[in-house]
Amino acid sequence: MEARFVDLASPARRFAHGQALVRQGQVPDCLFLVRAGVVRLAAALPSGHEVVVGMLGSGDVFGECALLGDPSPVEARAAGPVQVEALPLTALQAVLERNPGTATELLRLLASRLHRTTGALEEALAQDVPTRLCRTLCELAGRHGVRDGRGVRLALPITQEDLGRMIGASRETVNRTLATLMARNLIRTEGRRYVIPDVDALARASDREATKNA
Repeated sequence: MEARFVDLASPARRFAHGQALVRQGQVPDCLFLVRAGVVRLAAALPSGHEVVVGMLGSGDVFGECALLGDPSPVEARAAGPVQVEALPLTALQAVLERNPGTATELLRLLASRLHRTTGALEEALAQDVPTRLCRTLCELAGRHGVRDGRGVRLALPITQEDLGRMIGASRETVNRTLATLMARNLIRTEGRRYVIPDVDALARASDREATKNA
């Protein structure tokens, strides 16, 4: 899908760490394509807490709600230096009219993003912290993991604070839970990246925690 939009994209725009690309409640007028860096998607809850519902890397798109003319349910913010290209809505709509298959792909993307957002919010309100953290790490491994002979390495530089916002827990609680997982050889760190030696083992640990606390 990305290749079909390359000619529509505006010159690359750069954002510094912490800059908002799209604010929650804003109606975007374009679709964004991440070229470099990491974009964090987060939703503010009525309680005032923030839940991170996604971390996007190179090749990912966001701002799909522009196609519906709806306000964004999440805020998109640069997690470090970011480079994105904007796909103007008018040109994008013309491409979708000529290519029904591309429109179908975008609908699938919308449905998948909605499913992940809903799931993240549900996880933030249910299950214990170890279960939520294990499941989140497994999902990140599936979407942003690079497999080598030693396991699956998360390609995105995710902090403990990011993980805490993903699962609705404090950084201190995440730190303690990660220490437990590391002691069980379910995860380790290499520089600023997390490595999961055996994703299936981590998933089984998540299921055991969920059953234990059911």
